[in-house]
Amino acid sequence: MKLKKSLALVLGATLMIGVFAGCGSEQAPKKDTIKFAAETTYPPFEFADGDKYQGFDVDLANAIGKETGKKVEFVSMGFDALIPALQSGQIDAIASGMVITKERLEKIDFSDPYYPVNLIMVVKKDNNTVNGEADIAGKTVAAQIGTTGAFLAKEKPGTTVKEFDTIPNMLQDLENGNVEIVMLDEPIAKYFIQVGNMANLKIVPVGLQSHQLGIGVAKNNPELTKEINAALKKMKDNGEYKKLEDKWFGNIK
Repeated sequence: MKLKKSLALVLGATLMIGVFAGCGSEQAPKKDTIKFAAETTYPPFEFADGDKYQGFDVDLANAIGKETGKKVEFVSMGFDALIPALQSGQIDAIASGMVITKERLEKIDFSDPYYPVNLIMVVKKDNNTVNGEADIAGKTVAAQIGTTGAFLAKEKPGTTVKEFDTIPNMLQDLENGNVEIVMLDEPIAKYFIQVGNMANLKIVPVGLQSHQLGIGVAKNNPELTKEINAALKKMKDNGEYKKLEDKWFGNIK
């Protein structure tokens, strides 16, 4: 009888250990790597240089990794694929010059804003018919898929909107006369016109919308959002953010 009781106690203890061990295994281990993703044809924020990625967002992601003590991976994908990839857990964060909007906040969370941008229009230099937002109506407009520029253009009556995966392709379409307006964020437009020697293009000197860029994080990962915000604050306080800003935007006029 004592033997049976002893065996029962041992068996019970073993089962209890198994239960507790099982409970612990349900908690995902804390990641030591942050997998960032971007659409990498968006200089000076992110672009491919040979087999490497460069740009403001790339440097910012690496700096965040340094501040949080985590390794950083940076992968490229289409802009419209970024949010689905984040929601499905394929990536941990989006660092792709993404504007914080009400619609996106319904799907994902964002870090604190890290860079302000204005949405503007690019036209051919000899085009004098586009001087403000009202002039978008009835025009053929190019914009990148899933961007605020595409959304705004679609709201205008009689407008034909051509959506592109990459910015160089839509600027080429503008130069070829296939579209009349390209919708872009101002630093990107300035970069392409200046660095790409596109002297036949000009920026319409009217800001359409003012936005803030943020780093996208999945809604079920508030701890990562907190870590990124802490890293951004520290970098702005210690001057590291300013160094990156000067590096990538200091020479763009």
